[in-house]
Amino acid sequence: MESLDERLDRIEREAEDMPQLDKLSDQALRLLLSQHIQDICSIGNKLSNITFDEIVKLAQSKHGTLGMLLRECEIRGRTTG
Repeated sequence: MESLDERLDRIEREAEDMPQLDKLSDQALRLLLSQHIQDICSIGNKLSNITFDEIVKLAQSKHGTLGMLLRECEIRGRTTG
């Protein structure tokens, strides 16, 4: 498992790698969300062949990114009604 410092470093890297979500068009946000969901599905296809530590490593960054994308979708959903 990650130490707290490693986790904070990873979260900072993920935030730097993400485009400014509020600047993306709806279509671009949907495409980015689709790509991340496909990445998560590809991890699911490997579950029976990898260790739990590998599962955590593969899924952690996807989890954080997906959370940010879903929050942006939630914000847009509230503003468009």
